[in-house]
Amino acid sequence: MSVTRKLCAAFLLSILSAASFAQGKVVILDVQAAMLGTELAKQNLTKLDKDPEYAAMKAKLDGLVADMKNLQAAAEKDGMTWSAEEQAEHRKKVEYLRADYELAGKKLQAERQAVMQRVMQDLTPKTRTVLEQLIAADNIGLVLNSQAAIHAAPAFDITQKLTDMLNKAK
Repeated sequence: MSVTRKLCAAFLLSILSAASFAQGKVVILDVQAAMLGTELAKQNLTKLDKDPEYAAMKAKLDGLVADMKNLQAAAEKDGMTWSAEEQAEHRKKVEYLRADYELAGKKLQAERQAVMQRVMQDLTPKTRTVLEQLIAADNIGLVLNSQAAIHAAPAFDITQKLTDMLNKAK
């Protein structure tokens, strides 16, 4: 289980422990989606996208994709006429590009994950307070993690409502 999921689970359990004994309605919530849907999260991700180093890594990744497509096209067009040595050289180029692509993709993903993690850590105290207010205001008796629910009508999902309240909270 990722750190983010553990954080969300611990957060929900702390809220549920007090709320589960109260009478009221049952709702579902995706805390992670609520936090990452906030304007703060969107601003941080936009800032990341505009970061020169991140943009350069993204451009490199796009270039690698183009190179891989070009190698694939060349193999489809001329591959049948290549000698065994040319085929081996082509496979080696593809393997190197694939390794570079995977590394660049992991770097981009790690950067994005770090930003999301930081946003969630920053928002956790505010989220706890806002969720407690929402629980009290809407007479909610039980909040379930949305991933734990097999089925829930959209009316039972308070994720967007929590996001909206987080955006308005100071």
